[in-house]
Amino acid sequence: MRVLSCLAFEHHFPSVLLAGLVCVISCLLSMRLQRRSEDTDSLTQVAWLVVTATCLSAGIWSTHFIAMLGYRPAASVSLQLEETALSALIIMCGALVGCYLATLRFVFAKALAGVVIGLSVTGMHYAGMMAYHLDAVVIWDARYVLASVIFAVFFGVFAFEASDRFDTGWKKLIPGGLLALGVVSLHFTGMGAMTVVSLGGAEGLDSITFQILALTTAITTLVVVGAGGAGYAVEASLRERTDRHLRHLALHDVVTDLPNRAYFTALVEQAIQDRKTHKLAVLVIDLNRFKEINDVWGHQAGDAVLCDIAERLRSHERPGGFAARLGGDEFGIVFPVDDEAELARELKLIESLFMTPVRHADFEIVTSGSLGVAVYPEDGRDCETLMRNADLAMYKAKTDPINRIQHYEHALGEAVRLRRELAQDLRTALETGELRMFYQPQIDLKSGEVCGYEALVRWPHPERGMISPAEFVPLAEANGLIGRLGDWVLETTCQEVAQWSGSPKVAINLSAIQLNDPQLVNKVLQAMVATGMSPSQLEIELTETALIHDLGQSLNVLRRIKALGVSMALDDFGTGYSALETLRRFPFDKIKLDKGFTDGLSDGGRSKAVISAVVTLARNLDVPVLAEGVETSDQLDALNMIGCEQAQGYLIGRPAPSENGQPPQVLDVMWRPGNPTATYSTGLTG
Repeated sequence: MRVLSCLAFEHHFPSVLLAGLVCVISCLLSMRLQRRSEDTDSLTQVAWLVVTATCLSAGIWSTHFIAMLGYRPAASVSLQLEETALSALIIMCGALVGCYLATLRFVFAKALAGVVIGLSVTGMHYAGMMAYHLDAVVIWDARYVLASVIFAVFFGVFAFEASDRFDTGWKKLIPGGLLALGVVSLHFTGMGAMTVVSLGGAEGLDSITFQILALTTAITTLVVVGAGGAGYAVEASLRERTDRHLRHLALHDVVTDLPNRAYFTALVEQAIQDRKTHKLAVLVIDLNRFKEINDVWGHQAGDAVLCDIAERLRSHERPGGFAARLGGDEFGIVFPVDDEAELARELKLIESLFMTPVRHADFEIVTSGSLGVAVYPEDGRDCETLMRNADLAMYKAKTDPINRIQHYEHALGEAVRLRRELAQDLRTALETGELRMFYQPQIDLKSGEVCGYEALVRWPHPERGMISPAEFVPLAEANGLIGRLGDWVLETTCQEVAQWSGSPKVAINLSAIQLNDPQLVNKVLQAMVATGMSPSQLEIELTETALIHDLGQSLNVLRRIKALGVSMALDDFGTGYSALETLRRFPFDKIKLDKGFTDGLSDGGRSKAVISAVVTLARNLDVPVLAEGVETSDQLDALNMIGCEQAQGYLIGRPAPSENGQPPQVLDVMWRPGNPTATYSTGLTG
């Protein structure tokens, strides 16, 4: 009752309200600043601690000072500067120590911080009372004094302990509210402990002066606290913006700004939850020959392709659907479907997005995509299963040159698993030297003698036996191993052929990826220098397809290789693109006719006419023509009659490994120039 009567009858009520307002604002803000200081370290934490202690001590001291100025005892009053300054120093030092203790990581750190703050507020209050000189007799009630100390310490401990537990939403106000309650209860309980018996005497400061001092103190304090609050708000805004940016970076691809694999997975899981009674299509799409784009035009061109495709996917997104970049050259798409017809239409539209040329700098880049599709719920009822099955279907699409859209089938799992195992085995084979070089002879039709060999890579798998190049070369291309495979073929062939006697010429095939390797010329030179192979023994074979991507750059590389003394052959002539421009711009040393023309010799006169035209063209260019795929004596007779200079095929000799440091030999060629009707009996040692 004494506390209430003191508050009601001995205080200027507007001053009490002003003191309470300052107390609440400063305590609420100070506890938020305290949490911010606990979340930082090193010099940043020191700065936040100073700001927190300043706001807290200024607010608490002002609360006390304003409330004291609102006290109306029945006696004259005066203020002493020294004691007033001491009270401010006590709370400032106590607030700094208490806030620092709250940042420590031992068990009772928060409780100890609350005790220090509570005692500091108590010390400030009673030091301030010493500065408040009354012309009267003051009688103190020890019970109220003790109660005021208990209130300050209890609510101080409670406030700091609550700061960890209540740190979200409106609950963030609880710690500051508890601290304000402790300060207010201390002050007015302490004031209730004091009974004033007036003695009369000189007048002190009048009430108007007290009100002006109180208002000035409140304004000054609120400015200080407001500055701290503004700093906190600005820092919180910047931190929130930074957090949003970091979250965005964590969930999105840096190049395309599409969702990344982790975010895509979460979105698929959410889509499954939202569409339990509907179908959902999950697509995994792989760009075809993307590595080649990077190798030929550079990584900037590759990034341009990715960004362009990402923009197409964004503009094509359907309601309830979304796209993502899963990594590298893989994209993912999810969209709802109602039936198979709708799915087929959508897949065709998506496929067309990947087939449209991408404009970069002054040229167009043509690409395409291999699409694998899995449908919820029949192909999987969870995200992991759907994405795995869509990935399996995509892997099958990459191996199918005709159908680039593949739906998941249960039989795919085993087939794709075997192909992936084979791809891993191929990596191991390249590392352990498991591959072998075979050599197929080529003969001069005028003399009937062997005029060279073609180097062909073979893979005797330790468990699966001999694996055809038709199987493992596309596998190497699909898994980024074709460059390593080509380098191994070049080095191994040079090493083996350098040991042969008679200096025979050996042809090595180069892929488009090797041709666009900036180190290709150096690799060819180093292989010959390291093995001692003569440049006149090496012949490089290239297909029209390998040259067509950047004819100018490719021909420049070939001229540099030719300057080393290495000869050049144009392989698979007549297939794919017209090579007349290529023949005009680069002096090839040989033209190799594709096996398809040789096979067509028995079907009528068209193939014979084409071969004859090519032979005539080559003769005018002073370039020999070699026919591939000769398997019958009739074919050989026809080629000889047309005037084809060289031939290669199973009739002449099958590919065989080098033995005892020598090339495989043709045992018997029972044919001589001028005797085209003779029979042929050819074979190879080994």
